[in-house]
Amino acid sequence: MSSSNTDEVMADAPAPETPAPVIDPAEQAKKAALVSYRRKLLEHRELEAKVKHSRKQLAKLDKDYDKSEDDLKALQSVGQIIGEVLKQLDEERFIVKASSGPRYVVGCRRQVSASIHVYATINWRW
Repeated sequence: MSSSNTDEVMADAPAPETPAPVIDPAEQAKKAALVSYRRKLLEHRELEAKVKHSRKQLAKLDKDYDKSEDDLKALQSVGQIIGEVLKQLDEERFIVKASSGPRYVVGCRRQVSASIHVYATINWRW
């Protein structure tokens, strides 16, 4: 055989393949478990951030609710009634319909302009 024949035979022959590394099934399971763990850890961190944000919102809403309750209690405390001016009798007296139903004749302080109380809501003390 000539050297050119040998080269042709070698060119036609497939190149020797390097054997694929043998991966242990236990090693594959370990890698899959690590990938799954990292994915779940990331998901947990995202959910934890959402919970933290929701708790902040809840705290703000609780604060707003408590303030509203306090404001309502202040308006409903003894000696204060909310009502609507029905008619002005004279410079200092008005007929007022209370939010609870009855009508009252009430006076207005001189420091408060009576013109702003015509057909408006007022707050008075007994």
